[in-house]
Amino acid sequence: MDTTSTDVGVAVVDIDGAANDGLFQKAEGISINLLNYTAGKQKIPYIIFNFHNFKTFNFSASSTYSMRAYTPAQVKANAPVDNKYYPQTTAQYNARLDLTPADNTKVRYNSAAHVMNNFNTINGGDDAAITLNSNRGSEENYSFIGTILAPHTNIIIQGGSQYSFAGNVITNRSIYLDGNVAVDKAFGANFNADGKFPGTSDLESTTKVPRILSVTLPNGVNFSPENVTTNYVFQFSLNNNVEIDPESETMHRLDGRAFKNTFLIDQPAGTSNVLWSRMNDGKWKKYEPDGKNPLQPNKTSEAQTVELSIADVTEDLKTKDNVDNYDDQTIYNAGKIDGNYVVNGVEKAFIGWHLLHKNKFSFIVASEIKAKYDNTITNYTLNVHGDLLVNYPKVFDFGTYTLGTSEQEPVSIAKGQINVENPFYMDWKLVVKNSTSGADLVDNPLLQEDATGFNVQLYSLKTGTDDDWEAGQILNLGGLLKGPETPLLTLDTQKQLSGDEQLDAIQPAKSMPFYKSDVNLKFHNGKVDQCAKRPGKYKLEATWELSTADKVVDNTD
Repeated sequence: MDTTSTDVGVAVVDIDGAANDGLFQKAEGISINLLNYTAGKQKIPYIIFNFHNFKTFNFSASSTYSMRAYTPAQVKANAPVDNKYYPQTTAQYNARLDLTPADNTKVRYNSAAHVMNNFNTINGGDDAAITLNSNRGSEENYSFIGTILAPHTNIIIQGGSQYSFAGNVITNRSIYLDGNVAVDKAFGANFNADGKFPGTSDLESTTKVPRILSVTLPNGVNFSPENVTTNYVFQFSLNNNVEIDPESETMHRLDGRAFKNTFLIDQPAGTSNVLWSRMNDGKWKKYEPDGKNPLQPNKTSEAQTVELSIADVTEDLKTKDNVDNYDDQTIYNAGKIDGNYVVNGVEKAFIGWHLLHKNKFSFIVASEIKAKYDNTITNYTLNVHGDLLVNYPKVFDFGTYTLGTSEQEPVSIAKGQINVENPFYMDWKLVVKNSTSGADLVDNPLLQEDATGFNVQLYSLKTGTDDDWEAGQILNLGGLLKGPETPLLTLDTQKQLSGDEQLDAIQPAKSMPFYKSDVNLKFHNGKVDQCAKRPGKYKLEATWELSTADKVVDNTD
């Protein structure tokens, strides 16, 4: 390096994988040595490696990639021979400057940001021609550094520790990443992260523009915004029945209704900024709860990384007026639910609909909204799934009764439970009707006069609890001998009060996210003794009809 210059240099190195009988193709290490380098005076040059005639590139767990530097005094004391420099003593070797230290990620990422590995001649087909098996241990230099440019092949990157691959990947094919990428690595090791590449000095420095480095959502979901054109879509579920809505890597459980966002924000030195937000491409609004800006100004001479959290974006970003409220309350229908599932060993019938809300959120950190900040906008769409769902027992089991023992065992009771989930607080109506016909209607012991009582008992959630219920009174709704024109049971959030306190007490309200009631069928066994002369199997058929008065729109996405 030129000791008299502080300009940033560019070094382009061609590496021929076919030369010297494939010597470089078989190499297990890359070592970069900078001569006449003085820390704080010279800048690390940009180094571009052009890999030619490489069919594959496998950086194994034992491969090394390092960058070292020697001061002008060290080079003067031991002059290069034929443009080759080798330390002559152990002391000289140990005195070199390590620019890829494992214990200083800031230095290592800065070095990685000055290296480009160009594999644009490798064509990997369907297989990955570039594999970086980064070391998972704690040794230094056992990780590949620098941006990878490989537009024509798949790439596999392994290793999740701080010692793993540091850089960017540019390809038109697939990337297989096994490991975590921290925010400081993603941005710190970005090629030309400091904006010093020759010819780019006339561009506005990104260090003067505040940025959202990452956003953390509930259930451990985290993402780092790439650019304004990338709109992330996240699926969160309020549902509780995993039989209907099984958990997956893309469907995240929303524990509670609050949707917290935590922003990791990079604030340039000497700047004062505000977090701006908007919903569904509406107006930009400052996030200033209680009229105060929670983002403190950076009065220091260096950039700062700070956190800012919004407890619930779906509520805290809403406006209270009817003019500028861009929250989309539309309920979308994502499919009908009608099937039988085994829950805790009991077969239950489920009816209802898969429903969801969709809202787009946008954020930007700036003092004022200006064009130069456009590339720092963060966008994501939140899909919140919540089923309007009813489940009830498929079969009511009375057990076994021995004929002629009604004096000792006067009644047989079959128990079941109705559960309704209503996460979007909708109006709903459930109607249960006797639809038995034919011989089952005429001869069925259950449907004889005064044979079976139909009882319902409502449970109420205790205040402030998730699954702690209090039992109410048992209500007798009469017998089962009713035609389809007279429902056995009607539950309706819009039902007019009847004046019967017990009957009105079992009715649901749309403000209930959960509804729960026991259903008991009490059969008088003496009726079986009277029907003993006509043995057979009889079924009681019932229809369960669920409806909603609320508007639901078909989901076209």
